[in-house]
Amino acid sequence: MDVFDKHQSYHSYRTVMKIIGLWPYNNSIYVCIQRLWLLIFLLGQIIFQIVMLLRSEITLQNCTLISFTICPFIIIFLRYIGFMIFFPTVKFLFHHIQMEENIIQDSIEAQIRTKFINDSCHMIDILFWITYALIAFFSMLLLCPMILDFINPLNESRTRIIHYFTVFSYNRIIYIDILCLNYIFIAIIASLSIICIESMIGLYSYHASLFFKIIGYRIQKIVTYLTIFNLSSKQIDSKLVELYRIVDIHNQVIELINALNNSGIQFMVPSILIVISVAINLHQLVNTILIRKNQLEILIFLIFLVFQMMIMFICNYSGQILIDNSQELLYDLYISTWYFVPLKVQKILLLIMVRSSITYMISILGVFTPCHAGFSTVIYSNKYIII
Repeated sequence: MDVFDKHQSYHSYRTVMKIIGLWPYNNSIYVCIQRLWLLIFLLGQIIFQIVMLLRSEITLQNCTLISFTICPFIIIFLRYIGFMIFFPTVKFLFHHIQMEENIIQDSIEAQIRTKFINDSCHMIDILFWITYALIAFFSMLLLCPMILDFINPLNESRTRIIHYFTVFSYNRIIYIDILCLNYIFIAIIASLSIICIESMIGLYSYHASLFFKIIGYRIQKIVTYLTIFNLSSKQIDSKLVELYRIVDIHNQVIELINALNNSGIQFMVPSILIVISVAINLHQLVNTILIRKNQLEILIFLIFLVFQMMIMFICNYSGQILIDNSQELLYDLYISTWYFVPLKVQKILLLIMVRSSITYMISILGVFTPCHAGFSTVIYSNKYIII
């Protein structure tokens, strides 16, 4: 796919998708085994945490701690499965992205396309850097005590921060170190999965927004041309042909958005769990600040909270981009001098106006819409934790 070869961010995105088995065009037996193994591994982490809770004293603090660890595992497990079910829609999107270059007619449209591609690349790059920073921070915290024990051993082994994440009933340091290495591996797999899965909303939004922008530009160009010059019926008919092509592009964008919204069920349960996970993280952070007052523990919970918030904001911001460009198309149509063009052209323009009067957005079963207001709603729903 040319677009994935020409742009470094897209190329890196495709590479990561292949690493974790989420590249939709690769369905060999080895990749299927890889996907199955990763799912079993994630499920094993969830079962392990539950078993550790049952083997220890079941208290509110232990249950909250295990929930803090389990929720992200369940979210990634469900989103991984959902993304595989989502493969036909992903292929549909990639096909549209591949055909973008073929519809470009002039340098202005090429500039519009370049702008949106660069914006989507920036979104992917931000997710990459956030994820790399989290992996580096997490690995440093887990490996540092192990490395120091190896370089400069003490009479007693240094405290492992793994106790901040889970309830582990074994005291032998070798088991704890193995668990630390396991957590580093799962952090890498989970983080790479987050990049691939959550970037898809951004790719949908930027791609659909690109077409909305091109549609608005072409309509303004046609309307300006028809209102300035006295044209023959043959020239008007040629502009009608261009308008019919615009209607086809508009229909394709609507079809693309509807295809994503029809797959909204795969986002529903993970979205609820994300809200629960943020609430638990806030509870742990506030409880640590007010009661335990452990600075390292405060830093850990704060970093995780900031990471969750940043991922949520990027996804909601991508959804807001689609809403803004959908509304901007309607605004551009209404402020144009469409009422001066010939009647048969007006009919086509009115058809596009009527269809554009609906604000197109990503909707999760009509319950939640990724946007600035949606992000604020999630924050507001957790305000009692802060209080």
